[in-house]
Amino acid sequence: MVSLRLRSFKLRFTERHVRVVPAVGVDGCPFGGPGVDLFASDADAVFASAGPLLRLLASLEPGITVRSLSLDLERPRLLATLEPAPGERPRVVRVDAGALLEQVLEQAEPVVVTLSAPVLRTLKARY
Repeated sequence: MVSLRLRSFKLRFTERHVRVVPAVGVDGCPFGGPGVDLFASDADAVFASAGPLLRLLASLEPGITVRSLSLDLERPRLLATLEPAPGERPRVVRVDAGALLEQVLEQAEPVVVTLSAPVLRTLKARY
């Protein structure tokens, strides 16, 4: 399978939407176009591959439900918005340093691999 270098991705679980920004285009040049949006079965496959990442977050705070998760792979930083308890506001978890960030990047690898094929397919269809 061909792998694609990504700049970032955002998983919106409640909307079944994935937004991906590649680091390079299909021509090997720095990516400058609009990101790639995935829906339906492509998004569901990505969500399924995010299981290890979601389990890592749940190990930090059992019982949470992640509404959305974004990962910047160039300046490594994870932001996860959590579903609020009734009457409360959503909270955000930020991980941008240390051993926990290393674990996040390791657990995100299946997501990156799963994203490669549909993102490449979309980019090739654009050009």
